[in-house]
Amino acid sequence: MNIEYYMLDNGLRLLINRIELPTIGIAIGVGIGSIYENEHLRGISHFAEHIIYRAYPNIDLEIEGLGGVSDAYTERTLTIYLFEVIPSELRNLLRLIYKMFSNRKVNSEDFERERQVILSEIKMRNDDPGTLIYDLGPRALFGDSDYGYPIIGSEESISSMTTKDLEDFLGSYYTPDNMVISIVGSINMPTNEIMELFNKWDGKSSRKKVPTMGKGGPITIRKPIESAYLSYSWQYNVVNEDPSLLSIKSSLLEFHLVNGLSSYLMSRFRNKGLTYTIDMDRDYLPGTYYYQLVISAVNEGSIDIVKEELTNALLNINDVFRDEHYLNKRMNYLKYLISDYLRRPTQMAESMSYMELKLGNHDIEGFNKGLEDHFRDSLSNLMTNGVWSAIIPL
Repeated sequence: MNIEYYMLDNGLRLLINRIELPTIGIAIGVGIGSIYENEHLRGISHFAEHIIYRAYPNIDLEIEGLGGVSDAYTERTLTIYLFEVIPSELRNLLRLIYKMFSNRKVNSEDFERERQVILSEIKMRNDDPGTLIYDLGPRALFGDSDYGYPIIGSEESISSMTTKDLEDFLGSYYTPDNMVISIVGSINMPTNEIMELFNKWDGKSSRKKVPTMGKGGPITIRKPIESAYLSYSWQYNVVNEDPSLLSIKSSLLEFHLVNGLSSYLMSRFRNKGLTYTIDMDRDYLPGTYYYQLVISAVNEGSIDIVKEELTNALLNINDVFRDEHYLNKRMNYLKYLISDYLRRPTQMAESMSYMELKLGNHDIEGFNKGLEDHFRDSLSNLMTNGVWSAIIPL
C-alpha cells in the first residue's frame, strides 16, 4: 500500500492512497477538540462541526446529488469530516469541500438554527441513559476538568455563545496547518490539481491551551428507567511510550474484550445471562490513554454481580493468552475484520487522517501488521484500578 504524502506550502497535509475501489473516500481531520476549549465555550468544537455544513446552500442535496454521502464527529482532540463519492464526481466534491471550509463567516440564522439543534441534542442525550453513560466515565475519572467535561458542552455554554465566538474559533483552528486531508480510491485527478485547489486555503493556527486534568470519583444517577447502565473507566499514564505501539495494543485490548460475540467479555457475560451488550470507548489523550467499558440494560438486582464479574474478568485477562485454540480462532476473525476494513475507502481515509493527527503516523498497513504481530502479547499492563459510574432506576 503506497500512501503518497504531501506537505503543501500553507501547511496542509495531503495523503493520497490510489487503489481500485468502486467509490472514493475522503477524510478531513482538524486538530481541535473539546479539551482545548475555554470553559465558557465548552462545546464550541462540536458547534463548529455543525456550522461547517451550513456554509454551503442545500449542502445535503449537493452531496447526495454528486452520488455521495457525508458524516462528521467531534472528539476530545480532533474533529473528523467524512465523505464518500462515485469516482466521476471526485473533482466536483473536492471543489464543494473547498468552499465549505473556506468560509469562516457565520450567518446568524444558520447559527441560531444549529444552536437549537444542539440544545435539542443535549436534552436527548441527557434523557437517554444508553448515551449519557458514555459521558459519565470521563467525568468519573477526570472530574469537572477539560478532560472530564462532555464533548457536546452544556445548555448554558451553548446558549451563551455568539456568532463572533464561532468565527474567532474557525479563524483560529480551521486553518490549513491544523488540517489533514486523506483521499482513498480510484482517484482520477492529477495530484497537482488537488494540491493547487487546497493550497488556496490560508491562515495560521493559534496556540492551543494546555488542557486541565482533574480528579473525579464514582457517579450514580437515578432516572425513571427499567434497567441499569454501568460504566467502568480507567486510565493508563503514558510515559516514554511509542504512541503507535500503544495504540496497536489498545486496539487489541478492545478486540479481545468486546469485539465479536466470541470475545472475552461478551461470551462470558452472555453465557451467564448478565447482559446483552458490552461496549468499549477509548481515546489517546495528551499524557494518558483513557478506557471505558459500558454495560447496558443490566437488571437492577444483578448490579453487584455484574461488577464483581467484570472485576474478576479484568484481573484474569491473561487467561485469554493461554488458550491456543481460542487465539487461533480469534486471529482468523481479526484477519476478517482487517480484510473488511480494506474494502472500505472512507474507513481507510478516516484512519489515515486520524492517525496523522493523533500519532504523526499514517501507515495503516504497518498498523494492521502490528495488530497481527502483537496479537498474543499480554495486555495486563494496560489495566489499572478504575472507577464505576451508574445510571439506575428510581
